[in-house]
Amino acid sequence: MEIITMTYYSIELKILQNLRKSNIIHRSKSNSGLWLGLLIGTCALITFMKEDSSYSEICLLTGLTGLGLIMSCICLIFQLYIDTSSKDFQLLYFLPASLTSMLYLLWANKDLLVSVIWGLGVGTLSTWGVLQLMTYLPGCFTLGECIVVMHGVILFLLSSGANLSLRYHLPPLHDDDIATTILQVGILYIGLLSLFCVSYPKLRSAKLFYSITFGLLILVVIPVLHILLDQSPLLWMLFFVFGNFRKIFLIMYWTVCLLIGIIIITHQILSESSASTIERKTFHILAVLVYIPGLIWEPTLLYLASGIVMILFMMFELMRLINLPPLNKVLKLGFSAFVDEKDSFISLTPLYLHVGLSFPLWMPSSNIDLLPLISGVTVLGIGDSAASFIGSKYGKHKWPETSKTVEGTIACILSQLLFIYGLAIIGVIPSGWVLVKSTLAIIAVSIIEARTNQVDNLALPLLLYIFLIT
Repeated sequence: MEIITMTYYSIELKILQNLRKSNIIHRSKSNSGLWLGLLIGTCALITFMKEDSSYSEICLLTGLTGLGLIMSCICLIFQLYIDTSSKDFQLLYFLPASLTSMLYLLWANKDLLVSVIWGLGVGTLSTWGVLQLMTYLPGCFTLGECIVVMHGVILFLLSSGANLSLRYHLPPLHDDDIATTILQVGILYIGLLSLFCVSYPKLRSAKLFYSITFGLLILVVIPVLHILLDQSPLLWMLFFVFGNFRKIFLIMYWTVCLLIGIIIITHQILSESSASTIERKTFHILAVLVYIPGLIWEPTLLYLASGIVMILFMMFELMRLINLPPLNKVLKLGFSAFVDEKDSFISLTPLYLHVGLSFPLWMPSSNIDLLPLISGVTVLGIGDSAASFIGSKYGKHKWPETSKTVEGTIACILSQLLFIYGLAIIGVIPSGWVLVKSTLAIIAVSIIEARTNQVDNLALPLLLYIFLIT
């Protein structure tokens, strides 16, 4: 075991040196987080493998892409280890692209041209694209975090392309498929709008920005959704959200939680002080209050709401970065009050938190049990919050080479176990072997939380999801 550890740290040190020689700025005070790079691909592959024989085409493509992402990660790490010029496109990057193309061609039965284009896209973005992202956003990521972000973007783009092309010929019938189409178009719209604002500074003026934003929304986005859905997206959302009393009650309940969050942010801004770690964890607790009722009673409604919140987060962050009135001052004050030490000029922490809580809902599977679905809520909303509170208040014994405490880790483990066992007692999740597996997974992930300096909101939910779904 010691030999493996020493080898890993040797590889990591060489990669960090080569990144510096390539003028790629790594997030400070953190190691490379190489192990993170395999998580998204593993999540996608295992999710597909857990499906029964009736899996969808999107699920198959996601699983094959996950395998391609794992190969890409290994090739990227190898290239970074042996060469300092890895930022330039390298011949080795064609290997995962070629293998992924073959998977699409032979297993998914895609046309040759489609397979080659998709394979090249996956192989290029997951290797060369990672280094370009770190170049354009210096100091925002560790290598592992950047790989996770880019792999997530790749999965979204591929699933969106496959789903939207299908919906053009075959409008969706089920509520979750309709919600998926609406969210994919919405996120693509905000993503393209962000790229245009970055590429063309003239678009950052308030008058032009709002004219283009609302013009495209009314003249392009809504008509496109109408064609894809074969019905009005606005009317569908209205009837779906207010379709029964339980949904109405949940919407009212979530509105109260939203108001509480706004009050907390307003109070922190008015106090003119930076939020402490414990104060930031109040949003983790609010997330538990929001997600658990939704996952148990109305998962499709929560799925739709989580996607809409993601769109709003992206829009607000864009408005903050380009200093767009009328919310620019409030957004900047909120960023200053709640900025995390791991944030740079982009506020990634709330985005990571939202993705960590929501990504099990976003996986293209119909057979995921409740336990993996609540992996993010369990480890971030319950465990991480308890660790921060107990560790900062009562922690006396620190782990070696870290500021985290043994008392905080124990609180992290016990709080998650109480939560999971409580759900089992009331019959929400099964008992027996499931609880044994959950206990071992929670202990392992909590120890990793204590020892890693990667972003918890990104790493821990992915790890726990993998452990719980296998």
